[in-house]
Amino acid sequence: MPRQALAIGTYGNITCTKLGLRQFRARARYRAYSGETVRVEGWGTSKTGAENRLKEVVQERIKSEGRQRNGTVTRNTLIPELADLWLEEMALDETTLPQTLQWYREEIEPSDDPRARKDTVKIKTAMSGVRLFEADTSYLDAHLKMIQKNGHTRKAQSHKIILTGMMSLAVRHGAIRENPMREVGKIKRKKTKPKAMDETTRNGLRAQLETWLAGEAIPGTPAYTSGPARDPDILNAADILLGTGARPGECLAFRRCDIDRSATPWEMTISGTIVRVTGVGLYRQEWTKTDAGYRTVVLPRFTIETLRALGADDWDPDDEAPLFPSRRGGWRDPHNFGRTWRAARGTTYAWITPKTYRKTNLTAVAEQFGAEQAKRQAGHRNSSTTEQHYIDQPALAPDSTAVLNRLAPAVSGTAQDNPGNQDW
Repeated sequence: MPRQALAIGTYGNITCTKLGLRQFRARARYRAYSGETVRVEGWGTSKTGAENRLKEVVQERIKSEGRQRNGTVTRNTLIPELADLWLEEMALDETTLPQTLQWYREEIEPSDDPRARKDTVKIKTAMSGVRLFEADTSYLDAHLKMIQKNGHTRKAQSHKIILTGMMSLAVRHGAIRENPMREVGKIKRKKTKPKAMDETTRNGLRAQLETWLAGEAIPGTPAYTSGPARDPDILNAADILLGTGARPGECLAFRRCDIDRSATPWEMTISGTIVRVTGVGLYRQEWTKTDAGYRTVVLPRFTIETLRALGADDWDPDDEAPLFPSRRGGWRDPHNFGRTWRAARGTTYAWITPKTYRKTNLTAVAEQFGAEQAKRQAGHRNSSTTEQHYIDQPALAPDSTAVLNRLAPAVSGTAQDNPGNQDW
């Protein structure tokens, strides 16, 4: 009877031979991922040492072949170990952005920052001793519900995304038959109506920003007394946001070379965003949030005037300097910008964020030209996203009065003779 073939990525029986004083050689047959069976060996000063060395050689070959045994994940694998394997897999995916991978790690790994809250729910701490076979649909659903009950719906959605990917990896390794996350309950967030600024609000906020810049006190922010001067780019960025409809990160990523002064009116190309990644720092990502985000927008007059006041008429068209540099001349941190913005808006306009300018821009475009043009202005793939999250406008029902007029009730003679009886 022919010898039964080894499974790919496994080795057969180990034979150990003593070749001299404190010199042992362990040998075994190993089936590589090419399908070829080869002999591997390990040396040591004892039988156990030689066998252990042989096992290390096998693992080194598996790694060098860029493969893992399907048995790497089993039903007894701990959830934290599965999380590490999933993160390794995601790191190999070239379509996963560095900031997305960091977001995954922040939801999986407990923070080593002494300022971090110790009771923050992380996947590794919440499931530190749980094995894969124990993490069934009921267990995982309860985990997400617990997070929701604590008022962290967005975190629950994040954990659902990550756990779905982790369990999918376990399925591919043959450790479980189906993904238990498939049947967990839906996580729904309360829908909020987009809110844009009307003319009165825009003018009032603009006046307050100018008051803040002058160093005077505004509701919620005391008058300037010392320290760095108040930043005029807060007002300039507000004009650019309102005129372009760009995302806040895209606005801070604008460069002087992104402005086309040869066009009439001027145009601005949106081609990047500002991100911060642990271990890398702050940098300009050379692409936008989505492929549809790479776009050129035509600038309104007030935005052009703001750029001219910044000196745009004299800028080199190839100058890649930031439009809104930090105090050191580099890219401006969105977190620092947000902190300054909150001080400048005060409490009177506490509901207004940089994204509100984007909503105001897109609402105006949609009212005049429709949702499809607003979608292109926003850099969205689908107009439904623009309508649902950014346009402060009720859906317009079609004119059906031709048929609805037929539903009018018959009018009695008394009502006809006495118009005062009619409420309308």
